[in-house]
Amino acid sequence: MSASTVANGAAIHPSPEVVEAILKWSLEDRRDLAMLLQDSVREGFTSLSEAEVGQRNLIQNRLDELMSGAELVEPDAVFAEIRRRVAEVRKQ
Repeated sequence: MSASTVANGAAIHPSPEVVEAILKWSLEDRRDLAMLLQDSVREGFTSLSEAEVGQRNLIQNRLDELMSGAELVEPDAVFAEIRRRVAEVRKQ
């Protein structure tokens, strides 16, 4: 039995029972599901197997880039650049 549920003024179509069950999940599990759903919208996958294929393709593409001469960026350098940019924005 499926029915629409209204959340923040938008109709969603899982049954109220499904929504109620999910809302009883732990905060961490609900966050994980939210991230998965957000990724599915952004990246356009409609199943976990599609998501897995997409991740494998992404990893393979990154490896191909590295093998063709792309440089690795050290994480410390990335975080230092982010800190520098945040500090600049805060000064404004």
